[in-house]
Amino acid sequence: MHIAMIGIKAIPARFGGFETAADEISRGLIKLGHQVSVYNRAGMSAHPGKSYEGVELVTLPTVKSKNFSTIFHVLFSTLHVMFCRRVDVVHFFTTGATLFAPLPRLMGKKIVCSVDGTDWQRAKWGGFARWYLRLSERLAGRFCHALISDSNEVMDYYQKTHRVPSSCIVYGMRECRSKQRHVLGQFGLKERDYILFVGRLVPENNVHHLIRSFEQLRTDKKLVIVGDDPWEKEYVRALKSTDHPRIVFTGSVYGDGYAQLQQNAYLFVLPDEVGGTHPALVEAMGFGNCVLVNDTLSNLEVIADSGFSYRGVEGPRDLRRELQRLLDQPSLVEEYRGRAFRRAQQNYRWEDVVRLHALLYQRVLKGSATVETPKLAQSAGS
Repeated sequence: MHIAMIGIKAIPARFGGFETAADEISRGLIKLGHQVSVYNRAGMSAHPGKSYEGVELVTLPTVKSKNFSTIFHVLFSTLHVMFCRRVDVVHFFTTGATLFAPLPRLMGKKIVCSVDGTDWQRAKWGGFARWYLRLSERLAGRFCHALISDSNEVMDYYQKTHRVPSSCIVYGMRECRSKQRHVLGQFGLKERDYILFVGRLVPENNVHHLIRSFEQLRTDKKLVIVGDDPWEKEYVRALKSTDHPRIVFTGSVYGDGYAQLQQNAYLFVLPDEVGGTHPALVEAMGFGNCVLVNDTLSNLEVIADSGFSYRGVEGPRDLRRELQRLLDQPSLVEEYRGRAFRRAQQNYRWEDVVRLHALLYQRVLKGSATVETPKLAQSAGS
């Protein structure tokens, strides 16, 4: 098969979950003998040349705008794939990219879309963007041959809200480890001496709750916040206004540096309140971190009995209580590092994710809209 992937910023991955997924899936498909073309946005890839481990990179321009960057790039990419490439399947990432899905469909191409939870709920979007994203959910169900959800919660949402079936295919974890420590030294960190957050610095990720909770803890450990967001400058500025001496903002960190920060943390915390599986959580478990999450359905689905949760509706109060409990019980944290790692190994392997994508593409070419996916293990020992 020849698959085109449209809607991400760029690979090699440097930006987020969809970029990491496109990176891993495209390279995995190449190893299975398929052809893959990935559409990058100009200026967002540091990789030279037009090929990346066998994946064709097609770089096209866009406009610099929070609301319109994706739309314009998807339009240019869709026109390119229609008239300049012969592909079997066009895989759009995010429902916001499916406005132009009818065009390649009219030319006989099969259309698949990876949906991004309830993206319209994110606080960063204004009124028009929210309306468009809700509209794009309906368009995805109507014009795509198959949808991919990253959690059972999102799969149920599309079934109940739009009466559209989808296949639940989760994210994978990195299986590499770093032997370096220079990034720890760069930020004045020591092994198992810090709490870690990774993600975009946007209001729905509730980093302000995490900071407020941390400021009230009895601990000598640090709080390390990895991430940034170019469109939320006021929010980021407010976060960084804290005068707590043990809160460290690293900005965005990728590759080996990211691995160093993940694998040496005492505890990983995810206070995000928007549904869907969060790749950083899956990766944290794969790096053997004890994890503490906001008790959304998707987060609880990922951790099962292999991590801890707090009541998100109570905000910083319950988060602080759970953080203090885990800081006071290092033996419990150590036990749950192993449980999280085993669960990640059982359920979140990129090899399985790639295989399921290939199978879904094949099923779509034969006229089917879904593929059977394995049930997540309910416990670390099952």
